[in-house]
Amino acid sequence: MNDETELLTKYIRTETGYAGDINPDEDLLKVGILDSFSIVSLAMFAQEQFGVEFEGEEMVRENLSKLSALVALIRQKQSSAGK
Repeated sequence: MNDETELLTKYIRTETGYAGDINPDEDLLKVGILDSFSIVSLAMFAQEQFGVEFEGEEMVRENLSKLSALVALIRQKQSSAGK
């Protein structure tokens, strides 16, 4: 697991109390680990922690419901910002 995924996993565990395994490629909304409110909170946390800003069209389920997709978006934003 990479650093971004570990940090996001810790955040999810702290905010939701979920103690089970979190697969980075699993849809966290579909399996009930996150809901619509907590996924927005996760996106806000990711923006603050990684110094990126998501555009409105990026704040969609495809980018936010799987940790692997969220980490890919974070890295793409950092790369395009020259970080």
